[in-house]
Amino acid sequence: MYKNWDLPTPPFWLALIPIVVTGVSLGFSVFKFDAQPHFSLFLGAASAGLCAYFYGYRWDTIKDGFKSAINRTIPSIIILLIIGMLISVWIASGIVPALMYYGFVFLIEQWFLPLILLFSAFMALITGSSWSTIGTIGVAAMGVSQGLGIPPAITAGAVVSGSFFGDKISPMSDSTNLTPSVLGVNLFEHIRHMLYTTIPVLIVSFAVYAVIGILFVGNGEGSDVSIYTKSIVDNFNISVWLFVPPIIVIFLILRKVPAIPSLIAGVLSGGVVFILIQGGSFTALFDTVYSGFVLESGNEETDALFSRGGMESMYNVVSLALISLAFGGIMDSTGMLHSIVIKLSSLVRTIGNLTLTVLGTSLFINIFGANQYLAVILPGQMFEESYRDKRLKLKNLTRTLEGGGTLTAPLIPWNSSGVFVYATLGISALEYAPYAVLCWLTAIVVAIYGYAGVTMHKLENDEPEENEDV
Repeated sequence: MYKNWDLPTPPFWLALIPIVVTGVSLGFSVFKFDAQPHFSLFLGAASAGLCAYFYGYRWDTIKDGFKSAINRTIPSIIILLIIGMLISVWIASGIVPALMYYGFVFLIEQWFLPLILLFSAFMALITGSSWSTIGTIGVAAMGVSQGLGIPPAITAGAVVSGSFFGDKISPMSDSTNLTPSVLGVNLFEHIRHMLYTTIPVLIVSFAVYAVIGILFVGNGEGSDVSIYTKSIVDNFNISVWLFVPPIIVIFLILRKVPAIPSLIAGVLSGGVVFILIQGGSFTALFDTVYSGFVLESGNEETDALFSRGGMESMYNVVSLALISLAFGGIMDSTGMLHSIVIKLSSLVRTIGNLTLTVLGTSLFINIFGANQYLAVILPGQMFEESYRDKRLKLKNLTRTLEGGGTLTAPLIPWNSSGVFVYATLGISALEYAPYAVLCWLTAIVVAIYGYAGVTMHKLENDEPEENEDV
């Protein structure tokens, strides 16, 4: 939450000006002209800074706002660049092609989508990282889906749904640890309470992807995968040694080694495999790490499938992240987000309205703050007292924050999570969001539970709300 005590909270009308400017600009640039959202978010950040300045905030306060927001996410930006290197090296070394090859050979085609949902969920559960899962399993899944003739947006939706589900119920996930810690709720109580909403949604999502898989593959809509398997064998040496780098990364993450050194180990081990197994040179490796891997097989579909990655591929995404974070940081540090949230607090007379308001606030901050952590922390602090007043256990609030804050983050193109998915899988959130069933359906189910009073656990009699160790 903002920490400027020199001025009162800005009025609601003033806080709305940057929102309106950004919304109108995004409406024209993204939805009408199919342009990149960079300049629209820049206009939003500029208008937020100007509004704050003319209201009386010093330039140093405004500057510190966007600087602190960017500083908090420097590790995520570094991860973006490393993932770019990892993708290119793992393709060049044959790791991703090998995963795709065995996927083509052993896969039950009609069940690809529901199985990739579960596999992504399992990987994110044991690693605690949706990003690492999307950057490895997700990349291979996109290639397999192209061979099966499944639209890439649908596959991206299944990968994102599974990855964020596994991340949410993993005790090793940073965001899953952060959310209950904000309100002093026990971590495992928080996870167990989320299962009431996430498990039914997972079952529904599985069924949806099963039907889609049957429609696209079972009725002859799939492609001839032999084209891809032959191309992989012709251009890459397939060996069991190719699975060593993924095993190393998974082992390190399971040992709770932080994401950055774990992914660096994946890049380095992938480089070794590229040189020893694929016969690559150091010069080619250095070029691949920076500019990405380029395959020249003569087959346009195969070349397009495997030519990707590199640090350079992430520059557009990094610039978008920096601009969106600057916008959110200014809105937060000058109290304008706070002003909007206070206005929303008047809508919380019933438990259902309270739940819907928290969901809407988290989504709003995800859109205009572009940061899922802020979308959890700020509403959590603002609505804690409302939950206490209604004698609701705070694990109800943490579950709602996850549904509205964390799981909607990848559905927004300029949010850090949406940006990462676009950079990694090459599919915009606007394309895959309708198919990321678990992400948006969870928020709907949480709202229904709030209005119906399902699993909205209350404090018994005069039982105090305990702030348990997390």
